[in-house]
Amino acid sequence: MSATTLHAFSIDVEDWYQSSHDFNAPISEICVHNTRRVLDFLSYYNVRGTFFVQGLVARQYPYLIKEIHMKGHEVQSHGYSHRPINNMTPSEFKWELMETSKCLEDITGEAVTGFRAPDFSIDEGSFWAFEVMYKCGIRYDSSIFPLETKRYGINGFEREYSLIKTPSGIIEELPVSVFQLTWTKSIRIPVGGGGYFRLFPSWFLGYCLRKLDEQRLPFIIYCHPYEFNPQEWQQILKHVSGYRRFHQGLGRRGFQGKVSRLLESKTFGTMSAVLKRLREKEKQTYITA
Repeated sequence: MSATTLHAFSIDVEDWYQSSHDFNAPISEICVHNTRRVLDFLSYYNVRGTFFVQGLVARQYPYLIKEIHMKGHEVQSHGYSHRPINNMTPSEFKWELMETSKCLEDITGEAVTGFRAPDFSIDEGSFWAFEVMYKCGIRYDSSIFPLETKRYGINGFEREYSLIKTPSGIIEELPVSVFQLTWTKSIRIPVGGGGYFRLFPSWFLGYCLRKLDEQRLPFIIYCHPYEFNPQEWQQILKHVSGYRRFHQGLGRRGFQGKVSRLLESKTFGTMSAVLKRLREKEKQTYITA
């Protein structure tokens, strides 16, 4: 890699109410509004990122995906319905991948080769998903959270770039970042974005960026459009419990400022750009699916 480590900024394009509260709900225009906020934000910092787009969003608002693509961002797949992969059958997952890829490719005119599972829902029991991915044209993935939490993740999984062998071919895996304490390999801290960004102070995120830079490791960030909109709760008119509103809204007001301070480093780009640099490294870790 070059003297300056390239980091990745990625967005999982989804509608909070549908993706987190009711899978059967329609995608709302709030998602369009939130995503445009992100586009304006990235334009201000002259950053091109990777947008992992949910198929339902693309189907409902194709003009939004066209806007993302025309602004120079990378468009990849976030599945179709936002249902977890580890609750699907291989045939259901294949349908979701193919349907989303077709929709996105019709809009952008470019092949979909990257994927991120909803809620990092590929676990040790669903590695079959990588074979399905490869057969559907996916060549890189960012679905595994390399730290076990109550909801997702795999303890001990490679936290850096790795190659996953399937019967049909190899998929590159680039997980979102977790920070490993230098004095112990057993403690990892999730710092890659989302709710973790909302909770951690800005100085700590800046510290992680500096440390990953020193280690010549990319900082892989993931966000959601709704995290850039602290006023979203006034726009969602459907019933959501007070606890969920509090939990999901916590830290949103300071979220954009925290991301701003990271992007000021001018070292962030797309997932594909980071992968291109990582391929140049001599050491590569292979994992069999």
